Amino acid sequence: MIKNDVETVILGNKVVYKRYFDVSVDLLFEVWSSRKHLEEWWGPDGFTVTTNSLDFSDGGIWDFVMHGPDGRDYKNRIQFLKIERPRSIFYKHLGNGEGEKDVDFESKILFEETGEGVNLTMEQIFPNQEELERVNRKYGAIEGGKQHVGNLVKYLSSLK
Repeated sequence: MIKNDVETVILGNKVVYKRYFDVSVDLLFEVWSSRKHLEEWWGPDGFTVTTNSLDFSDGGIWDFVMHGPDGRDYKNRIQFLKIERPRSIFYKHLGNGEGEKDVDFESKILFEETGEGVNLTMEQIFPNQEELERVNRKYGAIEGGKQHVGNLVKYLSSLK
């Protein structure tokens, strides 16, 4: 069964997003791990991305800027903690790379082959429920996560 929407569940300090993709696991993993793809879809609606550097390896850093629809630039750094190609990506958000860490969470991206497609699970794990609630109030994190996966859907559709 193909689901058109992103299934979202909140479990204490964790937000879980799930969606089925009618593409190969190799393609889905590639769009999560390649600079040329990431810059085309990453982030909530209205954002664009410029990559300063990307080391997609265990311990590697992705240093990038998200350009918001409000005209502001948001510096970001992600550290890849563990990558199992093409099954999972585990990373930690490091803040802006300049010592400011207003958002503290880890993400697990799981790719599960099923039939001819892939079930994608994206988990955002916060230190505690209060931090999740704070980040959601300040940044709209849960809706942003839904839009993030939705932008992935749109991008993959453009590749077909």
